[in-house]
Amino acid sequence: MNDKMRHSETPAATTGTPGTPGTEMVEPSRFRIRNVRIDGRGAEVRVPCGGAYQVTFELLHDCRLCGNAVNQVIVGLAGEERAQASVWNGKQRSGGALLSVNAGTPVAALAEDNPGPAEWVTVSCDIVVPDGPGVHSVRARYAQAYQGRLMTPQGRSVPQPEYQEVLGWWKVDRPEGPGPESTIGTIAVEG
Repeated sequence: MNDKMRHSETPAATTGTPGTPGTEMVEPSRFRIRNVRIDGRGAEVRVPCGGAYQVTFELLHDCRLCGNAVNQVIVGLAGEERAQASVWNGKQRSGGALLSVNAGTPVAALAEDNPGPAEWVTVSCDIVVPDGPGVHSVRARYAQAYQGRLMTPQGRSVPQPEYQEVLGWWKVDRPEGPGPESTIGTIAVEG
């Protein structure tokens, strides 16, 4: 599979868990997520214990209304105070060349800036679930902090810190955090 696919290859949005073929999570006017895999499996997994699990998915960021803002996609667990990871950082559209935004300032970061049509990109991060039995919804939302990580394969080849400010966007304008409509996967801890 290519890490980047043209926006024109996008099927119509449907309902259901984004790891199920043909389904997507949609953040209106901003981004879409599909083909979620947790530890190389589907979007809904059972695990024997808590710990870190790799979450990988395809992302299409296409925000014509975002102007010249630097945008992020962040991921975490429902009910937590902060996101756990930022996975995409860029301008209006995903895909395109890597660049440094805000270069030479304290808020410089690696980003994508695609002058053409938005492209699907593959991103990944680790999500930590607590020990003890329970079902944990993995959710995603947008942010507009100055910095975030770019966790595409090309972005992961460049060392990047986990910027803390962007993780605090988890509850900005959503006091309870991202709702069920933002769910991209589920991790069920059995023991």
